[in-house]
Amino acid sequence: MMRQVFLFGLACLLAFGGVEGASLTQAQKFFELGNAAYERGDFAKAEMQYRHALDEGIADHKLYYNYANALFRSDKLGLAILYWEKAAKLSPNNPDIEYNLRFARARIIDKLPEPTSNFLTRALWSLHSGYSLNVGLWLALVSFSLFFAALFAFRSESRWIKGLGLLGLLLTVLVLLGLTPSLVYKIRQQETVNTAIVLKPVLEIYSGPGDSYQLLTRVHEGTKFIIEQINGDWASVKLNNGTGGWARFAELGKI
Repeated sequence: MMRQVFLFGLACLLAFGGVEGASLTQAQKFFELGNAAYERGDFAKAEMQYRHALDEGIADHKLYYNYANALFRSDKLGLAILYWEKAAKLSPNNPDIEYNLRFARARIIDKLPEPTSNFLTRALWSLHSGYSLNVGLWLALVSFSLFFAALFAFRSESRWIKGLGLLGLLLTVLVLLGLTPSLVYKIRQQETVNTAIVLKPVLEIYSGPGDSYQLLTRVHEGTKFIIEQINGDWASVKLNNGTGGWARFAELGKI
């Protein structure tokens, strides 16, 4: 079943992602070799095979998820969290990914409180984050198609079909009104908001882009940052509590 699901995901990438068939075949081979190595308990070999699959240009949440599992088993906490985060970005609210992320985050040294919010904000955010951008774009496309089909039905001379058309128009308009702001926000986030994971055991944060500036603090592997600006080899970063500074960009993994 896992192989069939993965092949389906690869077929979608072939159709919409511009990945060549030869690369997909190679990625499938490496993915299966990685699974076999993982089942044998050879996590270093599994990690290498999954890395080869990624090098073929594949972006698939199942591949990211398995790769993160192998990394975690090899005690590479920062990289494991990075690829579980990448998997979660493609498959929001996936229970397996969420469980592993919670388990891994419990091992992070820096415990940062989550921003507080009321029930309505949490509910709206849950709806917004419950689907990926690609899924949202497909939903919008289907909704637009149904809208025009309903509009055509509404112009029918049959009162029964006309009634169905009116109902369809109302439903699709409501869906589009609710979906459009969320999609616009997701697109803006993807274009403007970059997040990253600390990959080194200890990351030093300075007041400016260089180690000659004042050392502000140290954070540890697995901590998540928002990247605000990149200046050469340095990145201006911010934690979810608003504090931040400058860190070496090479020591961060961009999600």
